[in-house]
Amino acid sequence: MKKSLSLILFVIASLCMNAGVTDTIKVMQYNLLNYGNYTDYCPQDINNVSDKNRYIRTILTAYYPDIFTVCEMGKAANLPSDFVNNNLNINGITYWKASSGSNTSNSYLTNAAFYNSEKMVLRKHSLAQTYIRDVDIYSFYLKNDLLASGDTVNLVCIIAHLKAGYGSDNEDKRHTMCRNIMNNINNSYRNCNVLIMGDFNLYSSAEAAYQTLTDKNSYPTTYFIDPVYPYGVGEWNGNPDYAEYHTQSVDRQGNGCRSGGGLDDRFDFIMMSQNIYGGTDKVQYINGSYHAIGQDGNRFNQSINSPENQDVPADVANALFNNSDHLPVKMELLVTQNTDVEELDDNKLCFDIYPNPAKEKINIRFFQNNHGKADIRLFNSLGQTVYVNTFPVDEGVEETVIPISNLHEGVYFLKITNSDGKKEVVKVVLGV
Repeated sequence: MKKSLSLILFVIASLCMNAGVTDTIKVMQYNLLNYGNYTDYCPQDINNVSDKNRYIRTILTAYYPDIFTVCEMGKAANLPSDFVNNNLNINGITYWKASSGSNTSNSYLTNAAFYNSEKMVLRKHSLAQTYIRDVDIYSFYLKNDLLASGDTVNLVCIIAHLKAGYGSDNEDKRHTMCRNIMNNINNSYRNCNVLIMGDFNLYSSAEAAYQTLTDKNSYPTTYFIDPVYPYGVGEWNGNPDYAEYHTQSVDRQGNGCRSGGGLDDRFDFIMMSQNIYGGTDKVQYINGSYHAIGQDGNRFNQSINSPENQDVPADVANALFNNSDHLPVKMELLVTQNTDVEELDDNKLCFDIYPNPAKEKINIRFFQNNHGKADIRLFNSLGQTVYVNTFPVDEGVEETVIPISNLHEGVYFLKITNSDGKKEVVKVVLGV
C-alpha cells in the first residue's frame, strides 16, 4: 500500500558520494499550456502571453532553476527568445539562453530548453523521434568555476510530450513514442547522465509506455528510474492515495483552455538514468529533491489555490492556477569533481531504504557501479544480529527485501558492507 512521504520518514543512505568540489544543478520541467498558441477553445483573451509571462515570473520566485525545460510552446520561431527576454533575463540577469525544439512532425506545439549559461553549455540539439510530436534531445556540458578545467561533466535532457487521451489507441501511440525514444538512447547514450522529462499523459505505471521507459531487462544501460518509486508508482489516475503526486488539472472548474476536475492525474515527470541515480559519472540525484511545485497533498479533485495551499505562497498558487492546467516538477542534481583519480575506481554501493518506520518488510534498492556483493546485517538495540544475508549485486540497480514480521517492535540498526569492505550503518524503526 502506498504511504505518504509527509507521514513516513524515508531514510536515504547514500554510500556513493565522491570526494572533491561540488555544485548543484536545479532542474525544472513545465507544461506551459498553449504558450503563444491560440485556438477556438483556448483563445487569446483567456490565455494571452503577456498574462502568462506575469504568472511565470511569479512561479519562478518559488523555484529558480538552472535548466528549465518546457512543452506546449507554440511553433512561432520567436517564442523561445521572447520567453527568455520576458521571464528570465530580467532584473539585471543576462546569462539565460534558449534552445528551441524542432518541429519535424509539424505539430502546433513544440518543446524548448532554457539554461543558465554561466553553468551550462549546450553542446548539441538532436531528435529522439518524430512520430506524432518531436521528442528533443539537449546535450549539455557544465561550465563552472568550481570544476577543474578540462574535466567535462555531461548531462543530457530529453523533452517528450507524449500523445494525450484515454483508450488503447492512445496508449499504443504513447508506447510507440517511448520505444522510439529508448531505441535512440540505446544506440547513442549508453551509460550517460540522462534525464527524460515532460508531459507523458500516463494514467498508470502499468501502461506499456511507462514500462518501456523503466525496462531494465530490455535496456540494461539506458533504462530510467522514477524518483518517487515506490510510493508514487501505481494506478494514480483518479486515485486519492496518490494525491501528493498528481500534477494535472490545477483548476476544479476549468475555463475551456484549462481542463477542469481538479488535480487527479500524474502526467508530468522527470526520470533519471541509473548513472544519475548512482552518481557514477559526476552527476547524482539529490534524494528527496523531486517535487511537483505547489503540490501539498491536499489537492485531490481540488484547485491548486483552494483550499489554502500549504506548499507555496498564495500569489504563487494563484499564478499556477492561472498559467496552465499542469504543475511544474523539479529535481536537484549534485555535481562532483573528483580530486583523487583513485576514487573513480571504487566499488561504490548506493542504497535507498523504505519504508522507515516499517511494519512488514524493509525494502532496499541498491546501485553498484560494477559486479560485486553486499553483506547485510540487522542488529537489535542490544547489538544482537537478527538478520544476515550476503548476496551478489550486479552492476546497476538491484532490489532486495528484509522480512521483519517475526521481529519485535523497536529500534534496529542496518549495516551494509560492499565488496571493498566499506560500511554504512543506518537506524531503522520497526512496528510503528
